[in-house]
Amino acid sequence: MTVRWGILATGRIAGTFADAVAASDTAVLAAVGSRSAEAAERFVHERDGVTPHGSYEALLADPDVDAVYVATPHPQHAEWSIGALEAGKAVLCEKPMGVNHAQVMAMVETARVHDVFLMEAFMYRTHPMTARVVQTVRDGAIGEVRHIDASFGFGAPFRADSRLYRNDLAGGGIMDVGCYAVSMCRLIAAAAAGVAPGAEEPEEVRAVASFAETGVDAWSAAVLRFPSGIVAQVSTAVSVALPNRVTISGSEGSIRVARPWFCADADGVWRFEIARGAEIEVVEGHSAPLYVHEVDAVSEALAQGARESPCMSWADSLGNARSLDAWRDGIGLVFEPEQPARQTVPVHGRPLAVTEPVMRHGTVPGVDKPVSRLVMGCDNQPDMRHAAVMFDHYFERGGNTFDTAHIYGGGRMESLLGAWIANRGVRDDVVIIGKGAHTPANHPDRVAPQLDVSLERLGTDHVDLYFLHRDNPDVDVGEWIDALNRECDADRMHAFGASNWSLARVREANAYARANGLRPFAAVSNQFSLARMVDAVWPGCVSASTPEWRAWLAAEGLALFPWSSQARGFFTPRFDAVRARASSGVDHRHGNQPSDAEMRRCWFAEDNFARRERAVAMAGERGVSPIVVALAWVLCQPFPCFPLIGPRVLAETAESVSALGLELTPGELQELHRA
Repeated sequence: MTVRWGILATGRIAGTFADAVAASDTAVLAAVGSRSAEAAERFVHERDGVTPHGSYEALLADPDVDAVYVATPHPQHAEWSIGALEAGKAVLCEKPMGVNHAQVMAMVETARVHDVFLMEAFMYRTHPMTARVVQTVRDGAIGEVRHIDASFGFGAPFRADSRLYRNDLAGGGIMDVGCYAVSMCRLIAAAAAGVAPGAEEPEEVRAVASFAETGVDAWSAAVLRFPSGIVAQVSTAVSVALPNRVTISGSEGSIRVARPWFCADADGVWRFEIARGAEIEVVEGHSAPLYVHEVDAVSEALAQGARESPCMSWADSLGNARSLDAWRDGIGLVFEPEQPARQTVPVHGRPLAVTEPVMRHGTVPGVDKPVSRLVMGCDNQPDMRHAAVMFDHYFERGGNTFDTAHIYGGGRMESLLGAWIANRGVRDDVVIIGKGAHTPANHPDRVAPQLDVSLERLGTDHVDLYFLHRDNPDVDVGEWIDALNRECDADRMHAFGASNWSLARVREANAYARANGLRPFAAVSNQFSLARMVDAVWPGCVSASTPEWRAWLAAEGLALFPWSSQARGFFTPRFDAVRARASSGVDHRHGNQPSDAEMRRCWFAEDNFARRERAVAMAGERGVSPIVVALAWVLCQPFPCFPLIGPRVLAETAESVSALGLELTPGELQELHRA
């Protein structure tokens, strides 16, 4: 097939790519889009048969375009790649794919949902020399890989208005060319470990930098440590000319690549050296122009009906973005568009709206809005970049209920949620669940002052539903009910309940409320899941999974908002590695991920193993994953149930939402849960 390309933006790199398309036998340049008709006309001058479009939107609407090369400045990559994917166009996005991992997540999720090709444009990844270097590592030519040194930097004069130095355009060395060095180190580390790129990620990143006047990194270096023990050193600059080479050192020799990024010389000759002591072996070959290989790699993938390229997979791009985030976090670099106050619209650039109303809703006494059957847990978002993408995605599918607490992240989680609500202007559309009076401050007189702080962080005058975070059995239930009713009377909460209270105490509290003409608990938020909580996840935790609890909830019709509703990874593929006492490779950089030790302590028991086996079997029959079955079991209980979910990535949110469509009969509920 011949791929018909459209180029979005008309800068220098767009011209380079256009020349490569012209030199390829697998593609043609069909159109170009610019923000002005004049720029588009200038670009197609002397490029016969290319349609100029005076807007990016017009390019995406062009029916004669199969694939779009996104060549805008960095902060616009996500918005226009998502637009192209939604238009059904294959996308090759210039590196770095997004300004941060959250943006790349949104791009990948859009490609997955729309079933469209997406690739990050690291051109060196498509070159035969890179493939040969990787194969040399895999073949063990230098023994066990132990160290990688990769540099990419150049000296450009400082100009505050230059793309390279502008903070609002995500300038600086790390994002412009440091991303190459990181991607190469990750590629080699994966090859050395015998896994696909994206499956071996650095577990520690330490960085230093010097900054330009505009606040971006002028030159910087970082050290990456991988689980295999490999240590990689990366360096980058836009103000200093660096060696621009890669050295891979192993137990039996080294690989030296003098031109890792542009690969071949002007005659198409590429080479690298393998050094073993005094012996030097030169490996060389001949290739087509660098960017032609990139064009042809996309053509090959599209001809095969693929949605990813083995040259740069989605997992690889996500991993690279995470590593770049860690590098920037290490030097404290946050770009202007990433500042919380600047994040006023979703990554796709349109106002926030429900575009895919797949969520189901229920009611809770006292809450004057529909409540999402799945509740977004706001307790593990590392920053506003990540939180905004996660919350937007959930909201656009009809999710409107957010659970947080006074203690989560030392208050940071309430602040993130409040900033997102303010930025999007959705306070009247969302249900906020707040919690307070956690141990050791679990006394009735702590409810009001903690709520003062929480409301300020959230930027609102009330929470829709409030839970006492822990019980204090030494306090009479009447004191708790009285304190909560005072807050309801002040309109600072519309309904309230108890989290981690025993059944006896909940019943006693509601009996007191009714006897005294006061509001009772409208809901309970205890642990509840298909897997039995063998040991409390945290001190003071209480489960509502017992037969007595389930019978009482069904009889009373009281709403349950269960936490750890999916047993914190017990029903995911991580289970197999943890049960085998191997490392599950869990990434703790994105939220409070449950550890392997916690999974064994809290969920490992023979009755749970049997439940998991039945969930796995049913998942195979229904064409879903076991965790979807586990969540559906919670959703299909004979009492109002609003599971709290804690997705760390968009794919987990999408998977959780799919559980809403899995109906289980009473017989299936019983069969799944039996010991």
